[in-house]
Amino acid sequence: MNRKLMGMAVVAAALGAVPATAQPEGEGRRDGRHGARAIVEYLDLTQEQQDSWKALREQHRDEMKALHEEGRGLRQRLQEALQADEPDAAVGEAAKAAHAHRQLMKQAREAFEGQLKSVLTPEQRERFEAFEAVRAMGRKGRGARGNRRGRPGRGTPPVEG
Repeated sequence: MNRKLMGMAVVAAALGAVPATAQPEGEGRRDGRHGARAIVEYLDLTQEQQDSWKALREQHRDEMKALHEEGRGLRQRLQEALQADEPDAAVGEAAKAAHAHRQLMKQAREAFEGQLKSVLTPEQRERFEAFEAVRAMGRKGRGARGNRRGRPGRGTPPVEG
């Protein structure tokens, strides 16, 4: 096993214990806060860093809420264009708009992550990137959108059989 894989395995093992210890007994994981608590403990954030992260998360949540609503409208417009008696150029326009919107959301998520990283020390940033790499490995097996229902995610080829 090469050194990089060995290092990732060690990080994965270490991170695997963090969420379990960070979540109080009996508390559900659907509240969306378990990941925030786990990473705060793992990165050993100062109170000032925690306050900055909280403000950034709230700002990002509000921004993404507006983008999600806009995306719903674009998907509805595409669906209506596809279901028209004779689909025409409106389908292509709606598909392009939906694609551009997905790119905008991706940029917003990347900017948010950059803002979070800017609050961290170099050591914390390194640990954060390792944490994100492990999370990405966990999502990889569920499709591009992290589908937990056993259905293929976007970009995942259908299973034949």
